[in-house]
Amino acid sequence: MCVEKRFSEQVIWIVGWMAILLVSVPAGAAEFKTGKEVTVAEDEVIDDDLYMTGEIMTIKGTVKGDVVASGKVVRIEGVVEGDVMAAGRAVVIDGEVRDDVRIAGMTLKLGEAARVGDDLFAAGFSFESSSGSQVAGRTSLTGYQALVAGEHQEDLVGALVGLRIDGRVAGNVEAAVESEAGPAWWTQFMQSPVPLPTVDPGLTVGSSARVGGDLTYKSKAAAQIADGAIVTGETDHAVTKVAAVPEVRPGQRLAKVLRWFVALFLFGALLLWLVPDKVNGAATTVRDRPVASLGWGVVTLIGFLVAMVVVLVATLVLTMIFGFMTLGGMAALVVILGLLLEILLAVKLWIAVAFLAPVIVSLAGGRFLMTRGGTVEKSRYLSLLVGLALLALFSTVPFVGALVRGLVLLVGLGAGSYWSVRYFARPSAD
Repeated sequence: MCVEKRFSEQVIWIVGWMAILLVSVPAGAAEFKTGKEVTVAEDEVIDDDLYMTGEIMTIKGTVKGDVVASGKVVRIEGVVEGDVMAAGRAVVIDGEVRDDVRIAGMTLKLGEAARVGDDLFAAGFSFESSSGSQVAGRTSLTGYQALVAGEHQEDLVGALVGLRIDGRVAGNVEAAVESEAGPAWWTQFMQSPVPLPTVDPGLTVGSSARVGGDLTYKSKAAAQIADGAIVTGETDHAVTKVAAVPEVRPGQRLAKVLRWFVALFLFGALLLWLVPDKVNGAATTVRDRPVASLGWGVVTLIGFLVAMVVVLVATLVLTMIFGFMTLGGMAALVVILGLLLEILLAVKLWIAVAFLAPVIVSLAGGRFLMTRGGTVEKSRYLSLLVGLALLALFSTVPFVGALVRGLVLLVGLGAGSYWSVRYFARPSAD
């Protein structure tokens, strides 16, 4: 089980959504601070919400509204009367936050003087609540590891590889951990601005731990509960089981192939009826320039992915710019248009990969078979039918089928792109 890969994907999605939230700036009054090093001094009071971007951000004074921060290191040592939402390589809270805290990043820490007045949500590689810290609301943790040594006055919920409890949780503890993950040797190459604690995989309950409710956890192995640890409620261990792969019967596999075959034939027949020149031109490209089609397929696939990233980045940047200008309506419009364009690109890529590429290659293959040896092709629909039947036959062969489907995807996608570029680049007739 590749825990490191699953964790990386999880953190990427969480941090991505955090980045979107960080630039969702309201149209109301707010104060903005940007720069390499941004500091709110001890005697400084900010009456509005505070938005911060930069490399090193430190709050030592008082913010009467919410704090939204994004950068390398975010430190809160003063008082924030509203919510805190921050993302960075390291987010350290060693002051007072009187409402919710939502943080994401590599290293997340509550110092000894940290006080959180309501719920805490932390997503990242490592979370630590130091002895002396307090969280008044519910604590939700996700990522790789967590060391809970502070006081958490409500429930604690976690989905982690390793969780160690050395502090007090007044409510229930519910955790899913990976007790057989093995040592994370790759962590020695991670450079954290804040020292990282060492937490073993699985659930560990130290001798100083106090759980006021039930302890419920899911893992392959039992938790390590030290002598002296107190769990007031019940302890429930649910053993993690590897999900059995359902057996696919030959009849089910055949029915799936037939549905796929019929769907592609209907789609291809519709294209041959509506835009025969374009489909025939792409199929001819597969026959005449197979290597070029393969190369164009790789470029086209990468181009789609790059375009989606560019649209996302442009949407975030424009939203932030309009937010700084307090143009909330324009910021909302940019977000809506950006999401619509992302959806359009994703749908277009799905149609091209799932339907268009197999149709183009199947038409080219069927035409080649029907014209081989001088036989004259009589029906483009029959060529498509023959090509799809051949593709379906190859697709059922283990390993070979996956290789064939990959080549068909790239060649068909590339042939369509190559023909389209040549078609639109041709000189127009006077």
